[in-house]
Amino acid sequence: MNKARRITRGRGIRPCRRYSGRLRTSAFRGNTTAGADRADGDSDYALAEDTISASHLKHRSVRSEAIEDYSVYSIHLSPESITSSKIALNSVELEHLNFNPVQGAAERPVMQQFGQIPFIFPEGATEMDVSVTLQAFYPNGNYVMVVSCNDPAFQAGVRAKNELQAVVGITRPQDSLAGEGWLSWIAIGLK
Repeated sequence: MNKARRITRGRGIRPCRRYSGRLRTSAFRGNTTAGADRADGDSDYALAEDTISASHLKHRSVRSEAIEDYSVYSIHLSPESITSSKIALNSVELEHLNFNPVQGAAERPVMQQFGQIPFIFPEGATEMDVSVTLQAFYPNGNYVMVVSCNDPAFQAGVRAKNELQAVVGITRPQDSLAGEGWLSWIAIGLK
């Protein structure tokens, strides 16, 4: 028994054997039907399944040309693997977002809110106040609020505002017959 057989016998590994000038181990699988048809007697060899693992590959040995087109799917990407540096400029459009962004100055997050409130004037009154409660609060009262009414006979203006709500004054001419309407409002400010 030679030294190679003694070493591999204890480990349960098949020794290397030579066949017709080629080195063949248990990792190779010969194609016997193709070899029988060939005149020179040389058979085709293929790697057996599960022969090469990640530990056999050198660092940076698999390059982009070795990856088949359309073979990388979202399941292959780890969470948070795509960063802003990997996204081309102007490649993300509004239709790709699941929210409608409000653009403001850089590094200053902006919040926009809006709504409609119905109102009814009391009999004979020409002025009234409507309280607009915000859905989310602002850090202070320094936000912009734009108000309007659905009927041009009504005039609306912001009288007071704080972090949680605003008071809107609505006026109508004395000779106007319109007594009810809708107040539309938009508030925009820093988060």
